[in-house]
Amino acid sequence: MIRSPLFLRLFSAILISLGLFSAAAYVFSVPFIEQKAYEIERDASRTILDNVFELVSRIRGGLEEQRSTTVESYKTRLRDVLELAVGYIEHVHARADRGEITAEEALREAMEGLHAFRYGKGDYVWAIGYDSTILSHPSPDYRGRKSDDLRDNLGRHILPTIVATAKRQGEGFQTYPWWRPNGDERAPKFSFFKDLPKRGIIVGTGAYLADVDAEVERRKAEAIEDLRQALRKLRIARTGYLYIFDSANRMIIHPNSNIEGTAFGDRLNSATGRPIAEDLKVAAAKGEPLTYLWDKPDDPGNYAYEKISWVRHFEGFDWYIASSVYVDELQRSSVVLGNRILAIGTALMAAGSLLGYIAVRRLVRPLRRLADTAAQVRAGDLGAQSGIRRGDEIGLLASAFDGMVRQLRDTVATLDSRVRDRTAALAEAETRQRVILDAIPACIAGLDRDGRLTFANLRWAGLVGRGKAEVIGRGLADVVGRRAMAVLRPHLDRCLSGEVVTFEYAFPRDGRDMVTKTTLIPHRGEGSAEGGGAEGAAGQGPVTGLFVLTLDITDEKQTERQLVEAQRLKAVGQLSGGLAHDFNNLLSIIIGNLAAARERYGAVKGLDAYLEPARRAGRRGADITARLLAFSRQQPLKPEPVELCGLLRDMAVLLRRSFPSSIAIGVPEEGRECWTIADQTQLENALVNLAINARDAMPNGGRLDIAVGIRRVEGALAFDEPVRPDDYLEIRVADTGTGFTPEALARAVEPFFTTKAQGSGLGLSMVYGFVKQSRGYLRIDSRPGEGTAVTLLLPRAEPVPRLHEADAAMVEPQPGGWSGQLALVAEDNDDVRQVMRQQLVDLGFSVVEAASGDEAAELVEQIDGLSLLVSDIVMPGLSGVELARRARLLRPDMRVVLVSGFTVEYGDIPADAVILSKPWDKRDLVAAIGHAAQPAPV
Repeated sequence: MIRSPLFLRLFSAILISLGLFSAAAYVFSVPFIEQKAYEIERDASRTILDNVFELVSRIRGGLEEQRSTTVESYKTRLRDVLELAVGYIEHVHARADRGEITAEEALREAMEGLHAFRYGKGDYVWAIGYDSTILSHPSPDYRGRKSDDLRDNLGRHILPTIVATAKRQGEGFQTYPWWRPNGDERAPKFSFFKDLPKRGIIVGTGAYLADVDAEVERRKAEAIEDLRQALRKLRIARTGYLYIFDSANRMIIHPNSNIEGTAFGDRLNSATGRPIAEDLKVAAAKGEPLTYLWDKPDDPGNYAYEKISWVRHFEGFDWYIASSVYVDELQRSSVVLGNRILAIGTALMAAGSLLGYIAVRRLVRPLRRLADTAAQVRAGDLGAQSGIRRGDEIGLLASAFDGMVRQLRDTVATLDSRVRDRTAALAEAETRQRVILDAIPACIAGLDRDGRLTFANLRWAGLVGRGKAEVIGRGLADVVGRRAMAVLRPHLDRCLSGEVVTFEYAFPRDGRDMVTKTTLIPHRGEGSAEGGGAEGAAGQGPVTGLFVLTLDITDEKQTERQLVEAQRLKAVGQLSGGLAHDFNNLLSIIIGNLAAARERYGAVKGLDAYLEPARRAGRRGADITARLLAFSRQQPLKPEPVELCGLLRDMAVLLRRSFPSSIAIGVPEEGRECWTIADQTQLENALVNLAINARDAMPNGGRLDIAVGIRRVEGALAFDEPVRPDDYLEIRVADTGTGFTPEALARAVEPFFTTKAQGSGLGLSMVYGFVKQSRGYLRIDSRPGEGTAVTLLLPRAEPVPRLHEADAAMVEPQPGGWSGQLALVAEDNDDVRQVMRQQLVDLGFSVVEAASGDEAAELVEQIDGLSLLVSDIVMPGLSGVELARRARLLRPDMRVVLVSGFTVEYGDIPADAVILSKPWDKRDLVAAIGHAAQPAPV
């Protein structure tokens, strides 16, 4: 058994463990315990010192209390004595009050009686007048003496101070220096005095503070003696003790009575060479112990023994209280404790070794039998059994081992059939997985760490233009090419470091740019993940490869670009609309005043030559602002059903007359109708603008085709923004001209951007604004040298029956018949309001003005006879639309003309409302008033 390798290993391990444990216990616990024992002994000396310090503090407090009690006792005695003296004085003066003697005789008799009044240790009673003259004193030298030479230590007069205090308070105490009887030196004295205003004198008596201090010193001496006796009996460790010395290095208390009362300032500390008393004081100031070398009683003169002292300074007595003990005495108990622990550890180690031997021997014997049985099983004998029968864990192990051998025999019999079934199931699962991966609408592939493709579905292989068999097993660089690999390499490296990486990659495919979004997912093996990074698939071990998931996002990117472009153009349009609104007000003032000047001063020779260019410039400015409003979708529109094919055929007649003969024009054929909802005038302007742009793009001739058709939108379309599913009327204006460059095409609909030398840059922007305001969509397709095609989508309308020409004709209104009628003008701009007022006055109206909608509403309620309301739509407070609605409720027969430079959301404008656009001239105003006077069509 001893030769068994397992026995030797286990028993050796037990011995080594016991040895290491014992050594560790000794190394880590014994020094620690010894140190803690030493610290406890050392701190005990500090605790004893603190207790003595507290005892001295209590002695000091008791002495202070004793002194206060003694002082109060003296004060009580002084009060009692003075009451007797006052009673005596009043007794003598009572005789004067009865007329037996005069007041002067009574005062003299009372003072003479006080001369002999003595008590205590020569204490006496004195009296002074209000003029600080001493009237009564035991010593004749002071009687009748003034106070000039009687001053305290600060040079103040003693008696006048007493007089002032007594007269102010009636009585009181005061301390001052005074001569003792039969003495030449002054000593501190405190006196009690009382004012007798009826007699005109102040009487007092006192005691010397030295008498009080003598009583306190006596108590202090008794307390020190009690403390001395207590400290002599106190020991720290074996020979340690406590002692007390004062700041003058005089020993107050020491266990050695021969040292008490002596000065030890000349005793030196052999470690520092300084006086030991000074080192003790420094230690007290720092609050740290002082370690020094000293001799022992049994080895005098040999200053080789280390001592430690704790010192505290008691300021009340100016004492230094110190403890002193030899370090080896503090360490003696810790050394004894360490030796005992070592002995106990050795005994426990020996007992543990014996028990370990017995336990290992009992453990190894059955394990050896199990090993022999296992060798038989390994040799192929599946019928071998250990035969061990025990009730402990080894018995359970043997029983489990025998059962395992039996199960192994049964398992081997069925293993082959199960392997065959599992292989078939795995092949079926692999086939099913391959079919699923090929059916997923995404490009999926797998790579190992060397960049070699381990699998790929059909879509991924199609993405790179190859078959699955061509890509699997090949390197990624061979499949996608060096240029693409240079872009992919940084992303692959990040993924192989454990990070999930997502990026976008664009490349040409089938004549267009294809944009893909790829996600790389790290594939980890089994084991613990090292480092950071995102959690990968299949395990937490090191990255062994990666999965590739690629999606085609070309259409999404195109939609995103269209949305960004639409938002940018919307912002530009809002800015342009605001500018156009402000310019419309300015142009209304300019054009109106030019017209007024021409009417009034047209006869002035040569004036018209100046007015006409200014009028044309104003009209040109009005046209520009109208185009800006069209681009910003803020021009006033009157949407109505429009038959577009007929409109285009009529336009073609005019275009062929004005276009060069080298340009052929194609329009929808006769007999076809297409209806939309739009403002017919603005639609004509938009189509004319597109035709003119096409003409300018074909200086050498070409062809212009305008096609119209109905288009049902159900999916995504590439227009300026995503098209909502619905039925639309599609208008396509195509030419064979020079086309746009990509840079010019990106800015084609921006206001003031033009590629023509003489262009205003507002044509396409006006078309874009009109289309968006009409709830339509626009797209421009163009390439340099290949022409341009502008496609519009407008809301489709159902056909509307044609009205008879007589019913549809509008009678042009004529001025007149308005003389003496009252009109109300509501406009917040003073200059615009002035122009409107003057034109109405010229037409015969009497005019009332209002600067806001709220003011105009009050005038409508208050003034009878109003026949016309002309109001701006946009005003502070009440809008023009709301004002018109209130006016119609109050006065149904009142004509209403609304004036605006652009359309805004101010509620629904009444269908029969007349809109006058800024800037206007008088003819526009006359037409608007005339239309407002006509009845609404039924």
